[in-house]
Amino acid sequence: MKTTHTIIIIILLILAFALGLFFNKLFLTGSAIQEPQKTETLTKALCVKNQCIDVLITSQNGEITKIKPISDIVEFPENWQDPRE
Repeated sequence: MKTTHTIIIIILLILAFALGLFFNKLFLTGSAIQEPQKTETLTKALCVKNQCIDVLITSQNGEITKIKPISDIVEFPENWQDPRE
């Protein structure tokens, strides 16, 4: 009787594990064939009139995920013109 219970419990555990793998798509090769995330970073100076700040922009698969300031605000003279324009 005790052996029968042990065998039933083992079978149920194996079945539960197999169903979990099937429904959660946790197959052994599942993550190996997924496309990698494309992450890019760039820096950009953002200016309004004569005040500028440098920011670090991070994107993943072409969508901006983070903008982080990496400098203090820099103030140029009143007659300063942005050379990029």
